[in-house]
Amino acid sequence: MKKFIIIFSVLLFMSLSMNIKSAYADPTPKTLTEGFYRVKDIGLMPNTTYKVRNTSPTGRSVVIIFDSNQQMQEFLRLEPNSPDYLVKPLEFGSIIVIIGGGIIAFS
Repeated sequence: MKKFIIIFSVLLFMSLSMNIKSAYADPTPKTLTEGFYRVKDIGLMPNTTYKVRNTSPTGRSVVIIFDSNQQMQEFLRLEPNSPDYLVKPLEFGSIIVIIGGGIIAFS
């Protein structure tokens, strides 16, 4: 009887562990305009490297990222239709400041 319970438990554990699905981040980029944003408020995942670009055809922008200790981590000057730039992984308490008329996409 003990062997049956052990074998049944092992088979049950193996069958349940095979059905686990991985969760991935939403592939649609977050678009932000001029303003102050907190990572926790806009739905960006902490400890993730993001690509940042200016998708506006005419407006320039400056993106400044501060960590949770109010120390500047990134300073980006983005021209219209800029290429992608990688930023350091963001902390949960990071603050993003966007200045200018551009539309900034985090992907």
